[in-house]
This record gives sequence, C-alpha cells and structure tokens, in this order.
Amino acid sequence: MGERTISRRNFLAGITATGALAAAGALAGCAPQAQGEGGKSGKADTDAQGSWRDKPEMPTDIAETLEADLVVVGAGNGGLVAATTAAQNGAKVIVLEKGGNIAAAREAIGALNSALEPDHVEDVPTLLNHANQTQAGDANMLLYKTWAEKSGEMIEWMKETLEPKGMLFPFEWHKPDDPHAYYPAMCYNPCMGEYNPDGPNYGAYAHLEVMNEVLGELGGEVMFMTPAKMLVQDESGKVCGVIAESKDKGVIQINAKNGVIVCTGGYGANDEMLQDLCPGNSNWCVLRDSVTEEGDGIRMALWAGAELEAGGACMIWNRGIMFDDTEFDGSYQGGDIFLPGSQPFLHVNANGERFMNEDQCYPMSYAGGANQPGHFSWIVWDGSYWEDIERFDTCGCSRLFPAPSGTAFNADVYDCEAITKEHLDSFWLEPRIESGALKKCDTLDELAKAMKFDADQTATFKATIERYNELVAAGEDVDFGKPAYRLSAVDEPPFYAARIAGELLVTIHGVITNADSQPLRKDGSVIEGLYVCGNDQGGFYPHNYPSNFTGINAGRTATFARIAAKHALGAA
Repeated sequence: MGERTISRRNFLAGITATGALAAAGALAGCAPQAQGEGGKSGKADTDAQGSWRDKPEMPTDIAETLEADLVVVGAGNGGLVAATTAAQNGAKVIVLEKGGNIAAAREAIGALNSALEPDHVEDVPTLLNHANQTQAGDANMLLYKTWAEKSGEMIEWMKETLEPKGMLFPFEWHKPDDPHAYYPAMCYNPCMGEYNPDGPNYGAYAHLEVMNEVLGELGGEVMFMTPAKMLVQDESGKVCGVIAESKDKGVIQINAKNGVIVCTGGYGANDEMLQDLCPGNSNWCVLRDSVTEEGDGIRMALWAGAELEAGGACMIWNRGIMFDDTEFDGSYQGGDIFLPGSQPFLHVNANGERFMNEDQCYPMSYAGGANQPGHFSWIVWDGSYWEDIERFDTCGCSRLFPAPSGTAFNADVYDCEAITKEHLDSFWLEPRIESGALKKCDTLDELAKAMKFDADQTATFKATIERYNELVAAGEDVDFGKPAYRLSAVDEPPFYAARIAGELLVTIHGVITNADSQPLRKDGSVIEGLYVCGNDQGGFYPHNYPSNFTGINAGRTATFARIAAKHALGAA
C-alpha cells in the first residue's frame, strides 16, 4: 500500500536530551529480596516465551548501583511533572526513559476551577455525577474528586514554572449554544512564544520539552534508552529501588530513598496485553499511536503485589479511515488518521442502514460502528459540509471550525495550522480522495457503487438517505435522538463517504490506587514506596473515555504525578 499513514508524532519536532549517571554506593536496606507474591518467576519480556504476568528473576549481575531520593519511570506527561515537582523540593531525582527522547506532549490539559480563570467555575458535583454515569458507576469517584480539587493548583504551578521560559496557557471555555451540550470549562492549551486565537499555533506540544529543560536546571537527570525492568523491595515489601538496563553499562540498580513513581503510559504497544485484557475494545482499530508503551509500569507494580482493576479499556478515537484493502489483522496498521471522522455526520453500516445517534463522544461513536457488520461504519456527507461543520461546533481536538469566541485552540491538532476550509480540503480531504480511502461522487448511485454495495444494499442506502433528509427537514431526529443542530442533509452533490474504524491512542486501564497514587494490594493495604500515575493508574475509565471532558487524561496524569511526588517527599 505504500507509505500512507500519518502519525501525530510525525508532526512533532524531535525532542532530545541527555542525562549523566552519578556514581554512588549501595543504600542500606535496599538489597534485592526473594520472590514474593507479586508474580511467579518467569521470562522478563513479553516477547519471550511466557506470559506478560510472569515475574522475572532478580538479576545478580548488577554493573553499577546509583543513589537517588526519588526515581521516576517514564519521561512523559506524568514523569516530568513528578520529577520537576520533586526537584523543586530539593530532591535528587533520576528519571528512567526507555526511549531516546521524552514523550510527546498533549495539546490539552484538563484542570478545574483554577485561580487563572476565576470567571469559569464548574460545579464539581455535577461533573462527578456525569463522570460516574459515563463509567456506569464503576469509576473510583474519590480519584475524580481529588483531581477536581487539586488540578487547579497543578495548572497554576505549571504556569508559574514554565511561563518564565515563554510558555503561555490559553484557556478554552467555548461550548455549543445548546442546553444539553455538556462541555465543562477545563481545557488549557500550552503554547510556546505566541498564542494566536485564530491559529496557527506552532508553539503547541512544547511544554514537556520546556519542563525537561527546567528539570535539568534543577539538577534532575533523565537517563534515556534505559528501560526499567523491575522494582526492588525490602523485607517488608516496601519499594526502595529499580532495576534497569542501561544501553552503555548493562544492568544497573538505582536505590530510591523516598520511593519510585511509575508512569509509563499504559500498554497500548503490547499486543499480548491488549488481547488478554481488552480485545473487544482494540480489535477493530486500523492504526495506533502507542510506540514504547508496553505495560512496563503496570507489570512491575503487579510483580510488587499491586492489584489490577477489573476489565480493560482503551482510548479509541473514531478517526481510523480504511482503504479498500485494509483488514482487521491484529497489526493495528493499514489505515490512516482522519480527523473529520469525529464530525457527527450520518453513519451507515455495511448494509446501508443508519444505526445510531452520531452525536457521540469519540469512543462511543467508534464502538457503535465496531458492533455493526464488518466492525466499521461509513460516514457520509454532501457538498455543504463546511456549513454543517460550522453549525456542529464540535469542541476539543475534533474542532474543524474556529470557535466564535476565539478562546479555543483554533488550530489543527495534527499540524497546528489554522483551521479553515482550505486547510480541511488540502490536508484532510484531497489526499484521502487521491488514495481512494475517501469516496467522492456526483450521485448517490455512484457513491453506493464506490462503497461496493449490491443492489439491495444500494436500495437500503438510498432509503436511509431519504429518511435522514426527512428528519433534517422536520428538525427532529425521532429515530435516534440526535440534536437538531447536528443533523445535516445529504442532498447537495458532490457526495462523500469513508469507511471508519478505530484509532488506538492509549490504554486507560490500570493499577488500583488510593488518592495519593499509592497502589493497593488485594487486601487493601498500601505498597509503601511505590506510586502509580497516568495510564498505568486505574480507577478513572473502567469502561469509556469521557472525551467531552477536554484534556482530562493529561490533566489527571499531571495532577496525580504532582500529588505522588509531594507525598513521597512528605511535602504534601
């Protein structure tokens, strides 16, 4: 098929940094202990024979032992916040990163009711109840409450820390003018140098790079190409260090006086864990963003005795466009990113039938199609799409039309250009038409043929269009209940259709913790010296990701990373 896939990472500048190893002696009381109940002895890596749950043997060939007050595993949205917080409190911090650079930042950070935005205060109980309903009552609402109460302080700290370096923190509070549209005002979009209300915003995705610079100035170290392999525990079960594999020195041990924080991004790049824990969520994806996120933090925590929350969930966007030859073969490849897939246009299944209210958050829209014949859906629109997109007024990272208030991140989240019709056409539509993934035809009969519908399916498809147009004209969707302002007729040529499946971003299912990010054993006891944050931490999204809470995942990751660092140092 050739090189057709665009990854979010392709648009981000390479981020590089170096870290030096400090020589030190062994910390008393932190010698590796015998195997405990955290897992059975087995192979260390999931690509070796054996289960990802198998606990590796504790190595005996330690080439070097280092000392730190705090060890952080993972140099991403959580790890750098934790490390910088600790370094500001005078701690000696070592960050272990398995990749060659820091992780890619998100463009949206969700934080509630900060002093930065006194005019935009959300009612926390309303938000908590909405979140609880989204998770069918299975979320840990104490974690949500903690995030709601402490995320404001986190974003205030982040601004205070990064603003001297040139970072700005514009705030998005715009939402559609509809009483039923629930989009809490909580999204900060850090930008370096200059924020343009109308876009472009080339300074996005820079705050982690800047934070890494601050960390270095504070004396913190990031050791790249140094994956953590397992935790070290003393006789009591307290975590007191990490075993890692240095590219240059082999197996090393880093003793951690105040503890270890793991935030390694979940397990989106670990096929065995995906199939074991959430195949129903992930099997119908045609691309994924995870690269190095192989469940390292979760596995190490389980081996130390932590409990994994029940079920399994992934953050999956409805933006995986399929080519004619794309198959669900378990490779999570073969598709392309298609941002317009998140617009609430008409969806039909492989038989030409409408099957849902298309005005859903991204994972719910994806799931609706995944449960149809063939595990995909066709998204269909007509020549008046730009007027429709303006009226849809979608929020967050799906936005394709500038927010009228100028408060939103009015730039394409994939290339940071201003969002205009010209950009939509040239960047998203025309290349997909040329590749054959997006069908464009002058008549509905031609479109049905391009969609490879047979005679019966074509008749059903045309009847579906006729019925949908009737609902649009009446201004009420009595079939599935889509709000009137997000209905759009399909009657003006040319006509468009694209086959949509999933884009797997990250996993959102992890280790059970308390509100201080300390993992719990099955008996409810705390594993001292260990903290779990970000996508390694469970309790937030046991079923679904609430994408109308714009930026909540990066926001909760940073909030709990900061909580963990302060708790470990006794600075909370």
